[in-house]
Amino acid sequence: MGTVELITEHTRRLPENVQREILNFVEFMFNKYSTPLVQSIPLTTRQAGLHAGCVVMADDFDAPLSDDFWLGAE
Repeated sequence: MGTVELITEHTRRLPENVQREILNFVEFMFNKYSTPLVQSIPLTTRQAGLHAGCVVMADDFDAPLSDDFWLGAE
C-alpha cells in the first residue's frame, strides 16, 4: 500500500474535526512546496558610473598585512 493510500485509510478513521486539521496541514505543505523558493526579480540593465567617487581605495591597499593581523594580535 502506498503512502497516499495509508494516509487516506488512517484519516478516514478519525473524527471530522481532526480530518479538517489534516486538510489544513496538507494545504499548508502544498503551498509551502509548490511556490518557488526564490522569487524572481525582474532583471534591469546596469548603468555604469552612477556612484562614481563614492569609494576611495587606500594607497597601501596592496601592501602585505602584518603578522599581528594574521595571528589575531591587537
